[in-house]
Amino acid sequence: MITAKDADFHTPANADFRWCETRPFMFNVPEANISGTCYTVTRPVLGVCMSDVTIFDRISQVWEHQLYVDNQQHLPCPKSLLDYALPNGLSVRASKPTAHYAIRYEGIDDTLLDFEFEAIMAPYDMNDPDTNPLARARHDSGWNDAFGGHYEQAGRVRGTASIRGREYRLDTIEVIDRSWGPRAERDNGAAVWLHANFGEGLVMHALFSFDPAHTREFGALITGFVLEDGKVYGAVSIAGRGERAGLLPMGTELLITDVRGKSFLLTGSAVNSGPWAPYPSLVYATSMMRWNCDGRVGHGIHQNVVSRAYMTRHREKMQAG
Repeated sequence: MITAKDADFHTPANADFRWCETRPFMFNVPEANISGTCYTVTRPVLGVCMSDVTIFDRISQVWEHQLYVDNQQHLPCPKSLLDYALPNGLSVRASKPTAHYAIRYEGIDDTLLDFEFEAIMAPYDMNDPDTNPLARARHDSGWNDAFGGHYEQAGRVRGTASIRGREYRLDTIEVIDRSWGPRAERDNGAAVWLHANFGEGLVMHALFSFDPAHTREFGALITGFVLEDGKVYGAVSIAGRGERAGLLPMGTELLITDVRGKSFLLTGSAVNSGPWAPYPSLVYATSMMRWNCDGRVGHGIHQNVVSRAYMTRHREKMQAG
C-alpha cells in the first residue's frame, strides 16, 4: 500500500550506486498536438540527478525536431522529493504528498511552465496484491528490480505553459508514475507504458511486455487499471498490437479487461511522436495518441520503452521495421 511517505526517498542504508528514484509530471494541450514531461531521475547514493523537460508537437524520428528539449544529466540530487528546486529551473513542491503537487519550470527561449497535479485516485501500487490482482501470483516486482517500488496515479493537471513565447492553458487528465529500486544502465527489459484519458469518468492505464524485433503483438500485462466513475478496477489482461514507424508508436489497438470482467477496446492514432532518452541506456519512443473507445475520444501517451542493447542485438530486424 502506498502512503504519503512514499512520495519521498526510500534509499536503503546498504544501497549501492545503482539505487534510483524517479519523479515525472506530464501535461498536454490536445488542441495543439502538444504533450510534455518534466522528468527527474535521481541517484541519491551518488548525489546526482538527471532532469529532462521535453515538449513534443510533431511526428519525427529525431528528438531535436520537437518543440522544446532541455536534458541535463549531471545536476545535484535534491535532499528530498517533497520540496526541491534544481539548477535547470525546475521546482516541485508536494503540498499534499502523493495527492497534490505544484510544478514550475523556468527554462530558456521564453519558456515557462506553471501547473498543478491534483490526484483523482489513490496511488495504484503494482506490487500490492490488495491493489493489483496480478501481484498475487508473483514474488518479484513484475518487470525488473528498478520497479521494486512503483505506482501509477491519475490526476487533473491545471495551469499555464508559455512555450517559446506562445501561451497555452493546461486543463487535462494525466497519469503519472513513480519508481524506486536499483536500476542498472545496461540491457533493461522492453515494455509498453500507456494511458488513455476520457475525462475524470474514464481513465485507463497499462504496462505490458513486448518484443518489437519479432512481433507487433503485445505481450503479457504487468500492471494496469481502469478508473471508471470514481472507482478503480485492477486490470487482469490485455490483448492487442501496435503499428510503428521504426520504433515510434503510430497506431494502437488494445483490449483491456478488468477484475469485473468488463472489457474496453481502445484504438489510437499518433498526433505527435518522437524518440526520447531521459535515461541514457533506454529509448522511450513516445507518442501522444488520440484514443477512441466506443465513440468516446480522448488522449494519452503510448511509450515503447526499449534498451539500446536490445536494439543493437536485433539491429537488422529493428532497422527493417
